Amino acid sequence: MSEAQKGNKNRLGKTHSEETKVRISDAMPNSIKIEVVDIKKNITTSYDSIREAARALNISKSVISEYFSRNQQKPYKGRYTFNKK
Repeated sequence: MSEAQKGNKNRLGKTHSEETKVRISDAMPNSIKIEVVDIKKNITTSYDSIREAARALNISKSVISEYFSRNQQKPYKGRYTFNKK
């Protein structure tokens, strides 16, 4: 098998640019628009998708998804609350 694969390039280890990540996210159907409230700075920011918000906060999108699925009211890390729009 290794002989058959010689010269073939695989996509492992490649990363997408931020622009490509945004385009992929925008193309995803059923994206949920959310608002993130930073209670320490008293700033509300709107995002077009959970993935976009997670990327901006440097957290996993599953953190936000779990926040909604568990109907959490307590701020994430004592700082952020998430609201679906």
